[in-house]
Amino acid sequence: MNIHQVNVSYVGEQDRVLLRINSVDGEEFRIWLTRRLCLQLLPVLDKSSQSQLRAQLPPPNPAAPLPEQRERILQNFQKEAAAYGGDYKTPYKDQPAALPLGEEPLLVTELNLTPLKDGKLQMALLERLPQRKRDMQLNMDLTLTQGLLRLLHQAVMASDWLQAPAGLQLTGAAPAIGDDEPQAAGSAAKRRYLN
Repeated sequence: MNIHQVNVSYVGEQDRVLLRINSVDGEEFRIWLTRRLCLQLLPVLDKSSQSQLRAQLPPPNPAAPLPEQRERILQNFQKEAAAYGGDYKTPYKDQPAALPLGEEPLLVTELNLTPLKDGKLQMALLERLPQRKRDMQLNMDLTLTQGLLRLLHQAVMASDWLQAPAGLQLTGAAPAIGDDEPQAAGSAAKRRYLN
């Protein structure tokens, strides 16, 4: 599959991240990523993308003449800038010609990342549910990996998954469970427990 566009958004009603991928042929692949999976994927994908970047940007040879070292550093800087530079302004095309995985997004239950010899990163997305088994693979170059990482970070920030859960707040005194009799003013409250 040749990837044309990627869209990542947090869907509050599902409390999941929806990953949508448009191919050059007009197909759309829809994938659900759960909170647990996203929060486990981000550090691994970040580390994999850094390894991918290091593999494509060899360090300058310290024994080489200084102008050659400067040229190598400049080339590496330009490659790195290109990897981080994606098109984030073009709106995502919402009218797919086909949905190869069906209307219902693939719910990822397993995910595998494998570095390939050509410098790409292969991501295997697997759905292993009792009633359904589906999967798909993405081969991502450095630019796509960096773009996906950026979009996932934005979706996780929009989800507030990294915030501490808010505690329950009581607006008034509630009677203890089992309190059938009103307490006399000034008397010590009798504690009752639910076993």
